[in-house]
Amino acid sequence: MFLLSPLLLFTLMIVLTSHLIIATWKKRHLFKFSFQLPGPPALPIVGNGLEFIGTPDEVFKNIEKNMDSFPSPFRFWVGSKLFVIIAEPEDLQIVLNNSRSLQKDEMYKFFKNTVGEGLFSAPVDKWRRHRRILNPAFNPIILEQFIPVFNKKAKELIDMLRCEVGKPEEFDLWPAVSSVALSLICQTTLGYDLKISKSHDAHSPEMEFARALEEASVHDSMRIYKPWLHPDVIFNLVTYMNGFDQIYMKLKQLPNLVIRRKKEEFIEKRQKLIKEVKTDEDELGAKKKIKVFVDILLEMSAEGANFTDQDITDHVITMMVGGTETSAITNCFCTLMLAMYPELQDKAYAEQVSIFGESDRDCTMEDLGRMTYLEQCLKETLRMFPPGPIFIREAADDIPIRNYVLPKGTSVLISPMKTHKLPHLYKNPHEFNPENFSEESVRNRHRYSFIPFSGGPRGCIGSKYAMLSMKTVMSTFLRNFRAETTCKLSDISLKIDLLARSKNGYPVKIYPRTLPKNAAA
Repeated sequence: MFLLSPLLLFTLMIVLTSHLIIATWKKRHLFKFSFQLPGPPALPIVGNGLEFIGTPDEVFKNIEKNMDSFPSPFRFWVGSKLFVIIAEPEDLQIVLNNSRSLQKDEMYKFFKNTVGEGLFSAPVDKWRRHRRILNPAFNPIILEQFIPVFNKKAKELIDMLRCEVGKPEEFDLWPAVSSVALSLICQTTLGYDLKISKSHDAHSPEMEFARALEEASVHDSMRIYKPWLHPDVIFNLVTYMNGFDQIYMKLKQLPNLVIRRKKEEFIEKRQKLIKEVKTDEDELGAKKKIKVFVDILLEMSAEGANFTDQDITDHVITMMVGGTETSAITNCFCTLMLAMYPELQDKAYAEQVSIFGESDRDCTMEDLGRMTYLEQCLKETLRMFPPGPIFIREAADDIPIRNYVLPKGTSVLISPMKTHKLPHLYKNPHEFNPENFSEESVRNRHRYSFIPFSGGPRGCIGSKYAMLSMKTVMSTFLRNFRAETTCKLSDISLKIDLLARSKNGYPVKIYPRTLPKNAAA
């Protein structure tokens, strides 16, 4: 026995060494290419992986440090995996539109526990089929039917915030705004009218979903930076030992419950040849019937799309995950920025008065189209604080960019955080300035200098939905409240999981608005 243990150890070392040599040999073209690029010094085996050990905010600071230290393109290694970071718009346009880089990087499989294989993480062949089928679900006619829902939920936010009006202490916007964002996406995706309040049952399906979403995002995203967790067998063992498997179960309880009910409704109504789901017209203040996202999926499947039950679940959960926290983060940051800059808040409010006068009526699609300055504020917020901090594409073949050829097998990392802070694109990029998105400024910049929703064929399918919902919420907020804060830009610290968010919340004080008597009607 004493002789056998050293023999087994020696054999194991031989096997591991052989595996390392073979892996290195297969990637020799990537090693050769990496020597052409700047980047932080890498250690054997772990590469630059040690830079990503720590809490989510510490990881973000390390990423930000590297983004600031090296010009685009630059490289870093996570284990034996090469990442090439590109940030210049000309290179982004090439990569995001190239058919050889439509494939999401293999690391997106790390998010399948959370979102399955929806459009966010699906392999390119499946994505092509499903994206073509789903595009009509986001046409302007479908989106316009959701405006009454956006208005209803925006008013619910106002009701939740009234208890904070005039208080001397600052409060964190996040709990109320994120609750309303979840309720909004539940209504438009599932037709599920989630009742929200600050005293909500902590064990209700919706609250379990919200907590599980944040915990799952942290758990999945940190795996990217820890090469020892890349093998499924190790990750699954760690997940089970720490009880994280329960997170994924809770994340899917609410969607699965509502999808099951919707399927039963759909079968019953299809038998009666009724194809639209009637919503509560009194509650929504609308006389139209609307179809929510899951209804559209069920109809498409019945008409030949051949979605499996798992496909429908994956698309619904992807919509819920993608549409909840991204909008909530942006609305919180936008409110915080306007609270920091009262003169900009006054300008955004004046635009609302010019559209609505003294009326407290709901927003219409026409109103939202006239909110050009509010849209500038939201876009500037997305520039400074893009919720999706990185996108990763896999080079399926050699891809020439301006000064290099990205070799086959390269993981191409695209970071809105870096592109949006390039000083030759945005003057004083670390300052909040909505004029960056005036008509003239946009006309004079490269199209791919602003990529909060990615870009090209695999850009976010829900970007127009997101902008309409955010404008409705922000318009309603500005017409009811004036926000103040003692927070400064230098006080904001970000943390990163699946998304980038504020480490210390979004502290504001709010006061009631009084419309001017001579406001234009």
